[in-house]
Amino acid sequence: MATSDPKQKTVPRFTDKFSICPSCDLLLEEIQPLSTHTPVCPRCLRRLHRKRPDSARRTLVLSLTGLLLYLPANFAPLLTFNILGAATSSSLFQSTLSMFDQGEYLVGILVVLTGLICPFMTLSLLFGVSAGLFLGWQQRWMAVFLHWYHHLTEWAMTDIYLIAVFITIIKMNHAAAIGYHLGFFCFIGLVAATVAAQSSIDQSLFWDKLDRTTADERPRIPAETAARTGREAGLLLCQSCHKISPLPPRGPQENQKEEMSCPRCGELLHIRKENSIDRSWALIVTALLLTLPANLLPIMSVSSLGNVSKSTILDGIIHFFQEGSYGIGLIILTASVLVPLFKIIGMSLILISIHNKWTTWLRHKALMFRFIQFVGRWSMLDIFVIALLCSLVRFGSLSSVDTAPAALYFSAVVLCTMFAAISFDPRLLWDSAEEETAKDAAQDVARGVTPG
Repeated sequence: MATSDPKQKTVPRFTDKFSICPSCDLLLEEIQPLSTHTPVCPRCLRRLHRKRPDSARRTLVLSLTGLLLYLPANFAPLLTFNILGAATSSSLFQSTLSMFDQGEYLVGILVVLTGLICPFMTLSLLFGVSAGLFLGWQQRWMAVFLHWYHHLTEWAMTDIYLIAVFITIIKMNHAAAIGYHLGFFCFIGLVAATVAAQSSIDQSLFWDKLDRTTADERPRIPAETAARTGREAGLLLCQSCHKISPLPPRGPQENQKEEMSCPRCGELLHIRKENSIDRSWALIVTALLLTLPANLLPIMSVSSLGNVSKSTILDGIIHFFQEGSYGIGLIILTASVLVPLFKIIGMSLILISIHNKWTTWLRHKALMFRFIQFVGRWSMLDIFVIALLCSLVRFGSLSSVDTAPAALYFSAVVLCTMFAAISFDPRLLWDSAEEETAKDAAQDVARGVTPG
């Protein structure tokens, strides 16, 4: 017969029904929202998951459509410009390689990667993973494909390239007769299929189907834990596939920089990204220094009937405003001037905030960082426009367009700001607030002040 002993310790109850916010490391109770609802982190307002109906089949169909359109969209003739009986035509492939003809090899490599290679790879990876899941496979290569898709999707810029095509058409509409070819319409279809495929993928669902971990192998924590964050609970979150792993055991001499690999996708796991702030500062300062030549030096040289005129980014924006194309002018002003400056200023404010341990407006800073991540790639718009013009406007002594020194500096600014956002660990923003809160609580206890 069991006896009740008031001094007897109760057995702690453990649970595996929890999740961790990737942006602020907040430990959250796992919920199953309705299909029409989207769970959001209560601390940083990051969207945690969004269900996509029939995700595998839709992603498979859309990615296959994109792959079928890829060759005609990139290699078939795109546009023809006709000036006074002289005509030139070009495909996207030729436009992408035009930077190499100008001697701008570093800019050319960037355009080839973002305009040709990464879009093809993202579609191929999506097709491989969705086809495998649709057929009920669970192969190791599928996790590798999905992992690489996560890292490459930001660098696939066909949507920006399409906007650059429209801007080029508007820019040359008054100077040349424009003919549209198969490549133009296929490219519109390619961009639509790519955007739709990326929107239809349910990455959480895909990763769950590829996860070979059994329920008994899932990490568990006390149901009534006092830990507020994953780090306090001894847990690591993979920033690629969002799998939760327990921290490896540490000896008394080991520090918090120990690293391990995610058992599901192979991503290197970090309690916090090492030297994240230093790398972000170095890239932001470099971008700031390069912004001056990128905006003050000419980015494009136009030769017409023997007369050569060079224009900066601002000159091109003023040209659109003078012609009455205010919408296009505003797009280029935003993408080429305001967005780079916003990224530099915004990242600087966030880094200064962490250094000074400012605990105010944290949610707004987190939202600003996510916006910086989202808009960073759109600064490539001007580079794509120049690549198209250099390829299409080749009329010998009548008219031609060439690149100028600012193209290299501007491309470097885009790369530095994008890598600064990639290198930064947003969880550090909330760590500084946690440290200040703990410090204030300790001081209150030392003074004999009861919390609350």
